[in-house]
Amino acid sequence: MSRWTIGARPPLQVALELTTVGHHAAAVSNGHSCDPDEWLNLTVAAAESKPSSVVRIQAPDLTAAQQQTDRLKAAATGQGRDPSTVIVLVDVEVMVAHDAPAARRELARLDSRLQRPSIPTSLRYVGTPEGLAGLIADIHAVHVADGVTILPLANSEVLGHIAFRTLPWLGSIGAALSPEQVAAVRGRAMRYGNGRTADAWQPA
Repeated sequence: MSRWTIGARPPLQVALELTTVGHHAAAVSNGHSCDPDEWLNLTVAAAESKPSSVVRIQAPDLTAAQQQTDRLKAAATGQGRDPSTVIVLVDVEVMVAHDAPAARRELARLDSRLQRPSIPTSLRYVGTPEGLAGLIADIHAVHVADGVTILPLANSEVLGHIAFRTLPWLGSIGAALSPEQVAAVRGRAMRYGNGRTADAWQPA
């Protein structure tokens, strides 16, 4: 367990990295680029007496992510800096759907376009939008990191579930979400979804 106390840590931070069609490697096989085209900070930074720096990390599991976070915080302390001004965000690749079996089927469908199943570059979550929200909250609560950067593996469905189900859940537990950024994500989700409304992503 991390030694950093909750009182010395910033509030939950959530960011989103978008590509043209998603982060799954199958996009490349279809001739699309997986290079990021937008990084959005979805949370409102709390007022601080000292400027913060955001550090993104990748990790194969939660333990490795926590160890990286501890090292970064300790390094800041060793340099005479307040460790709470170093905001550590762990990348999480995401495949979500109305239910977990549907999410697993969609990931399998994308993997079937490759010669072998895709290998996560960092943490990966496959399941429901609410389950994703719970994971994000837990990552912050147990000091794994200060927050996450969400990497949707596909855009058309996944981004809508994040925008209309994951983010409201996080907001309901007190995450300081930026209304402007949330609105931007929802607008983009509806464009990817060919103009579908928010109801299309609600539970059946």
